[in-house]
Amino acid sequence: MLLRFGVENHLSIRERQELVLTAAKRVKRSDPAVPVPILKEAAVPVAILYGANAAGKSNLIHAIRAMRDHIVTSHKSRDAGDDIPRHPFLLDDSSADKPTRFDSMFTVNGRDPSAPQEVYEYGFSCTDAEYTDEWLHRIVRHKRQMTQVLFHRTTEDGNVRVSFGSRLRGENRTIASLTRPNSLFLSAAAQNNHPQLGSVHRQFMEYWHLVRHIRTEHQLAEMFDRFEHHDVFMELMRQADLGVVDTALDDYEMSKTEREIYQEVYRVVTKVAGLTTEDDLLALPRKRLRFTHVTVSGKHTLDYNRESRGTQMLAALAIPMLNAISAGHLVVADELDSSLHHRLTEALLKLFKGATNRNGAQLIATVHDTALLRDLELDEVWLAEKDASGASRFTPLTDFRIRSREDLEKVYREGRVGGAPVIGDLTVALDA
Repeated sequence: MLLRFGVENHLSIRERQELVLTAAKRVKRSDPAVPVPILKEAAVPVAILYGANAAGKSNLIHAIRAMRDHIVTSHKSRDAGDDIPRHPFLLDDSSADKPTRFDSMFTVNGRDPSAPQEVYEYGFSCTDAEYTDEWLHRIVRHKRQMTQVLFHRTTEDGNVRVSFGSRLRGENRTIASLTRPNSLFLSAAAQNNHPQLGSVHRQFMEYWHLVRHIRTEHQLAEMFDRFEHHDVFMELMRQADLGVVDTALDDYEMSKTEREIYQEVYRVVTKVAGLTTEDDLLALPRKRLRFTHVTVSGKHTLDYNRESRGTQMLAALAIPMLNAISAGHLVVADELDSSLHHRLTEALLKLFKGATNRNGAQLIATVHDTALLRDLELDEVWLAEKDASGASRFTPLTDFRIRSREDLEKVYREGRVGGAPVIGDLTVALDA
């Protein structure tokens, strides 16, 4: 589970901002949070961001994705001398030359279900040319809580230096010698089968899922082909009253010319964009997805591309969400409520807050639908705002004097906590 995420000097985020997913003790919860015994705290299942357009909500989502991409791709997909892709704050004269920083605290469950849960802090800073700092700490509790330094890496003038704590076992020196200035030590360790650091790397690679609302028919078909919760998905589609009663997967054969074009575009785009296997936008099509409807004239099957945007979006969101809930993973979604009826968005939210979420799955999402506030706790709501310099800041509702059971939608709409747009009459004069 993710317990906190921090970012500095990324897009509209200049000073370090932190998203905290641990439960506030003063909040009287309707649904219990997930205990984290090592910290004597608990984790909330959702963190929902509100704010005006251009306040920076999507940039925080982008930052979470960026941290994951750095970890997954920096060693295996980058050559020596390649620039590190980053997006510093550009609305002043100095931030472009300053490092960008990402850090997080999270739990790791070993492959052995009986093994105790572990808590880690991991982060790094980077310029365009090198990762200047990188660190990994483990938090343990015996008689009291302690923090163990597992490694600390620095880079100066192209020279990578890594110091190791006594608790880190493995071929540490060998892997450090293979770590380039523009690659992370954690990434190099995972690529070289470091037994201890592999579980930390998997947390980002396998447990963080960044969902997109609209996927191509072939992308969704590939996801659905590996999907293990078909019955639950179809029940959700039926409850959504979309007219869909079943799905069908057909094999799709590409022509030789199509295959050659796809392979060349795939090679170029994955290199430039640093895409990973999970996030490939141009994976070779092999399947085609169709939906079956029942009308007064009988059953009819439509291609995915003939379905409404709402049906496409619900399918693209529900499949990774149901997978994540089953496995206890993190889902990150920008504009969760886009093109969805309020009750559908509410249903997706309740998947994480309800009894179906038995394994500690989490959702981080941006929304505009204020009616969803009725189903959220104080410590599950964050507000995004920009200051006069154009820099974003994120504030939890727990920082305001609000009672736990107060009507949060009313509080937000009345402007008592900020985060809402200030809009004039939007009247303009056009020449005839």
